Amino acid sequence: MNLTRCENGHFYDASRFDECPHCNQTSVSTVMHDDDGGSLYTAPLTPDNNTVDLEDVQKTIGYFKDIANNPVVGWLVAISGTHFGEDFKLVTGKNFIGRSTEMDVALTGDASVSREKHAIILYEPKGNVFLVQPGDAKELFYLNDNVVLAATEIKAYDVLTLGDTKLLFVPCCSDKFKWDSVKADEKE
Repeated sequence: MNLTRCENGHFYDASRFDECPHCNQTSVSTVMHDDDGGSLYTAPLTPDNNTVDLEDVQKTIGYFKDIANNPVVGWLVAISGTHFGEDFKLVTGKNFIGRSTEMDVALTGDASVSREKHAIILYEPKGNVFLVQPGDAKELFYLNDNVVLAATEIKAYDVLTLGDTKLLFVPCCSDKFKWDSVKADEKE
């Protein structure tokens, strides 16, 4: 990531955008690069009602992951700390938690959280299970006030404590819902 500040004070990733995407929402000239080096464009806001023209699915505002292939499986919701009330989306596989903006769960406002990989929360779809485990940091974190030293299963409404931040776990996938079931129904 190449964090850059434009002349208007907006921060953006210069490795993905040639120009500030915030300043250029009225044109499609802002180029964004995907992970494979291809170009995407930011979508303009229509002048009449400030809505997004979604006719071209290759246009986005900002940068978004491929939701169709990596949908939300749960959330972490900050119930204390500087991110109080914010939610953080979880996807299949490993979700890294840390202070860096490059983390999947970026607790940028909590200096007591390690910059990178303080903890990892993962969803394993075949077993339909959520696990939490320590990352590469030397700092500890807690699950329901118990220190986590190895991969541990987590359940709905468990609380993770990292530094001064407490995160409530809310699953989307469970015994009642799995994305694989929805995808199977669509193929029929």
